[in-house]
Amino acid sequence: MSDLIFPINPGAALAIHVALSAGMVAAIMLVAAWLREKRSGARADVPYEGGVLPAAPQQGPVNAPYFLIAALFVIFDMEAAILFAWAVAARDTGWLGLIEAAVFIGVLLLALVYLWADGALDWHKERKP
Repeated sequence: MSDLIFPINPGAALAIHVALSAGMVAAIMLVAAWLREKRSGARADVPYEGGVLPAAPQQGPVNAPYFLIAALFVIFDMEAAILFAWAVAARDTGWLGLIEAAVFIGVLLLALVYLWADGALDWHKERKP
């Protein structure tokens, strides 16, 4: 028997969760629309960057190594999350789990070495085509 005081159907619990989440999102959007600054003459076609309007449209390609580093961080961060999940069950997985985790880490290290050799982690050097 369940320890719950009021047992509830899982479908009903999901429906309540979705309804409350949608209600909170709607409430936040309504409060934000009510509180926002209403400006006359605002231009919707120009991005707002600290109140400074751009003098001219940007020309040429954008060099953005920061976004590459951020993407690599997200990729390697997901692998760290997978390894944390493995660490929780490491005792139950035994030697086979340890070998699989070692292979996984080895593949990650190979990927990191490849990115390093390719120059993907260099900020100031031109990347090889």
